[in-house]
This record gives sequence, structure tokens and C-alpha cells, in this order.
Amino acid sequence: MGPLGAFLNFLTPLPAAYLGMRFGFRTAVVVVVVTCLLLLELATAYTLMAYLGLFGLGSLLLPYFLHRDFPWDKAILYTAGGAALLTAVMMLVTVVINQVSLVAIINQVVQSEVDQAMQVYQNAGLPADQMKDMQQAVQGMGDFVKRSFYGIYLATLIAIQALTLLVLQRVKVDGHAISGPSFARWRTPPQLIWALIAGGFLQLMPVEVAATTGWNILLVMLPLYFFQGLAVVHHFLQRKNYPRSVKSMLYLLMLVVNPLPLIITSVGVFDLWVDFRRPRQKQI
Repeated sequence: MGPLGAFLNFLTPLPAAYLGMRFGFRTAVVVVVVTCLLLLELATAYTLMAYLGLFGLGSLLLPYFLHRDFPWDKAILYTAGGAALLTAVMMLVTVVINQVSLVAIINQVVQSEVDQAMQVYQNAGLPADQMKDMQQAVQGMGDFVKRSFYGIYLATLIAIQALTLLVLQRVKVDGHAISGPSFARWRTPPQLIWALIAGGFLQLMPVEVAATTGWNILLVMLPLYFFQGLAVVHHFLQRKNYPRSVKSMLYLLMLVVNPLPLIITSVGVFDLWVDFRRPRQKQI
């Protein structure tokens, strides 16, 4: 299905999360357990671990926290943290059992994805010159993912839970009200700006370990400030009587059209000092 299929992967936890919101935690557990049993028969152990870490546990924890009236932003944070902890435990067990390093496992997983992507392009029958360029691009992306694996993984966990929450909020399961601030008023905790600053400084250092650490920090922090920038834009769009289709198109453009994501992220960062949503007194 191409890019559409890649996007639909982010909706993997939605069925179990929806059933968990509608029928309770035990129902969601049954769905996740049955899915794991099917994966044991149909896929590899790596696929099972990826499902549990990225989707399975999150589809249990998110409705669990929402049913207990946790604010939606904290529910996303705790769910992503729980999934990250489970992934760390599974990877540690894999390291101990197989007697291999964690770096070797990450490199193997990423290289496997690179090889699968190249196989798809080869089956597409691209000309030799285009295949060479594509191979360089895909391998370069693979090297980037190896260096930034931890930051990408955490940012992906947060994005998946945020998307799941958005859909759950839209379907309004059994009229259950999701607690927390409206998105138009949402902002990151002020203390996080120091993590962003630290990540920026570390990323510029000539020491490879420090630079890699800083880049991974930025990969987690920058999406959070992008969401805050979106909240600022959402605040102003709410005041305009635009049709929903127009607003949806504007949000899509902010996600995919350069340099709009960078601009929106900058708005989220400077909102800490400027406070764009503060009511302004009219000049007389």
C-alpha cells in the first residue's frame, strides 16, 4: 500500500484501545493476548517484540489511565514511558540470552529494514542509475536511524499515543469525557526548555558520544514543541469560522510542507516567553 500502509501502521493500537475504552481493561487484554498468539504463529519474535513495545502495551495503558481521569497529556506520557520500559526489558533479556551487544541488535534490526526496503525497490524494476541513488539514500537513512534509534523510538511512541488519543476523542466512546486541558491551551512544562537547550549544546560538541546523545534528546524534545506550536495555531483557528475541511487541510500542510514544521516548532519554543495566547488589551 506504499506510504498509506506505513501511515496505517500508526493506527495498530486503535482497535484494542477502543475496546478497552468501551468494554474495559480486561477486553483490551484479551485482544492484545490473542494478537500476540497469532504473531507467534505467523511472524518472527522480532515482530512480536515490536508489536508489544510500540503498540500492544500502549493500547492497554492509554485507556486504563483515561478511565481513571488522568489528564490526557499525562496519560500519553505515562503510556509512552511504560512502553519504553517494556521495550528496554525485552531488549535486555535478548542481550542476555543471545550474548550480543545492544548496539549489534539495533544495527541488525535497522539493516533488516534497509534490506527489505531495497528489495521492494528492486522488485519495482527501477533503472540501474536510480537504484544506485536509491540505495545510497536508503543506506544513509539507515545510518541515521542507527545513530538516533533511542530518540526516534521515544518520539514515535509519543506520536502513536497522541494519534490514538485523537481518534478516541473523536469517536467519544460511551460519552466518556477525556480529562485535561483543551489542546488550544496546552503547553509543555517550562522546565523542559532546559532539556532542549542541553540537547542543542551536546549536539554541537565534537565528541561523538555527546553529539549522539544531544541529537537523541532533540529528537524527543522538538516534536513536543511542535505540538505546542500546533496548539498555538489551533487557538487562533478556533477563533475563525473556517469549515472543518479547511482546518484539516491547514493542519496537513503544517505537517508536510517545508519549512512550516520548523516555523511551527519555533512558535512552540518562543511561546514560553512570548505567550502568544495571552489576551491582548486593545489599544484605544
